[in-house]
Amino acid sequence: MINSFKTLVALLAVVVALQSCNSQEKKTESGMAYTLVKEGDGQPIEDGQYLLMNMEYKDNKDSVWMTTAEQGIPIVVPKNDSVWSSSQGSIEQIFNELSKGDSVTFTIGIKDFFANTVKSEAPPQVDQEGTLTFSVGVENVLTQEEFMTWQQEMMAKQQKQREEEAEEQLTTDVATIEKFLEENNIDAEKTESGIFYVMKEEGSGEQASAGDTVKVNYSGHVLNGPFFDTNDEALAKEKELFNEQRAAQGGYAPLEFVLGQGRVIKGWDEGIALLKEGGKATLYIPSPLAYGPRQRSAEIVANSILVFDVELVEVVD
Repeated sequence: MINSFKTLVALLAVVVALQSCNSQEKKTESGMAYTLVKEGDGQPIEDGQYLLMNMEYKDNKDSVWMTTAEQGIPIVVPKNDSVWSSSQGSIEQIFNELSKGDSVTFTIGIKDFFANTVKSEAPPQVDQEGTLTFSVGVENVLTQEEFMTWQQEMMAKQQKQREEEAEEQLTTDVATIEKFLEENNIDAEKTESGIFYVMKEEGSGEQASAGDTVKVNYSGHVLNGPFFDTNDEALAKEKELFNEQRAAQGGYAPLEFVLGQGRVIKGWDEGIALLKEGGKATLYIPSPLAYGPRQRSAEIVANSILVFDVELVEVVD
């Protein structure tokens, strides 16, 4: 689906560059100029309907500010006649002229765009005298009921795509962890989900399970990378992670949370449940069971494999 959107935007750009003989220079009633690159069905869009639009805009230095091609999903704009008709200088007045299948381009001053469309001042780092060139295509027009159905379908597709990407990343991460363990002569067990663990000390107390409140000591670092957090005060000072405010608030005491309820990353919910009270282990957690494609910090970038040394201090029923 993403490729199809990129193709559409690319084709639109080519058409504009070639200045197709079918292009028509037009103006809104308020005088905003735009070029109709491709004409759609010509049917007026009714108030309250939803425009699904492929859009890209870039500044006069050819820097792309936004493109729907990256997400693979069109931008959704509900038509509002009462607002659009009175929004002098807003790009919504151009949208108000469009029909399903239309493709247009237009250029607007950055200062005007922020003042009339965004309704705020342009950021100081932006060239106030620059321009933005928009390429817009109306892919579809939906009623409220049709939009709700479309939205549910898109959410399901996105969820499926995320799951597929996580599965691929998990396979990659597992291979990376296995290579690391082999190169460092580390003998580790592997769970069905893909977590590797080394049991350093078998606990003698109660086994942790979902729903228990647990207290845990920990230190964490990126595989082959720096430490990013610990509640061991001495280690925090050694790794230059110590924070006096955290210390004053008791932040170096054992971390307390309810296990198995998503209060922590998935790798912890599963990994801590492997321990008995008093047990210590090292957990090697693939990124889909940690923070996935999100960058959590300067140390934890997208798809980081995390390593935790953990101690289950106490299980509270």
